[in-house]
Amino acid sequence: MPESLDLPRRLIPLTGVKNLRDLGGYHTADGRQTRWGALFRSGHLADMTEECGTEMCVRDIETVIDFRTDHEKVRHPVHWPCMWTPRYHAVPIGGNVAARIKELFDSLTAGSVFPAHELDEGFRAAFETIPIANASGLRRMMDVLIDDHQGNAALIHCTAGKDRTGIGCALVLTALGVDADEVVEDFLLTNSAVDRDAATERMSDYIFAKSGHRVTPRALRPLVGVEADWLMRAWHAMEQSFGSIDGYLQTALGLDDARREKLRERFLTP
Repeated sequence: MPESLDLPRRLIPLTGVKNLRDLGGYHTADGRQTRWGALFRSGHLADMTEECGTEMCVRDIETVIDFRTDHEKVRHPVHWPCMWTPRYHAVPIGGNVAARIKELFDSLTAGSVFPAHELDEGFRAAFETIPIANASGLRRMMDVLIDDHQGNAALIHCTAGKDRTGIGCALVLTALGVDADEVVEDFLLTNSAVDRDAATERMSDYIFAKSGHRVTPRALRPLVGVEADWLMRAWHAMEQSFGSIDGYLQTALGLDDARREKLRERFLTP
């Protein structure tokens, strides 16, 4: 595995925050790298402990971008550790998609039977839909990173830190000029960071205990992990609507050359 994809180096194991990863060390076309300790991604922050707050302070994370909807925040409210007070930006995206995925999961725990492909296709559809239907939210993410962020470290998250966060971080890395293969590899690192096989085993047991209905761990993979094809579908949707990924970045997200350079000054090595 290339050094830039070294999971032990970039994964930050915290009991109260899942899938917390450093986006440093990725290579760009002009020979630079993303700065270590400047940009992070994770799942939700509702289960943070005081230890988590200390870790966030040590890493100087001062900006938080939260993609969750209001309904998600009600279910999993954040109680900020006393020593950590970041600049918090609520940027809700993917509300309809998140609600539909929850419906599918709730139907499982209630004992309903549905084809496994419906869950998988739900996530594939989400990746096709989010970049276009939620372009304004993704543009707000870029605006925060360029205009509001004060220059230390920033954290982007949603609920699981894999789908909306995966799209958002892939767009940031692409705008920074990171090699496309490394963008995909970072997206796929979620599967290792959350130990997808073990997680789906636990989820299968939980569903069986709740409903008496046995669902194979493999069928539950979309709830825990990600697939490269999902990101490719997001890319294809952008290309179909805007002609190219660069066209999407410039037109939908407002990243002209000057703003992209500001982003690169903030998150790339000299």
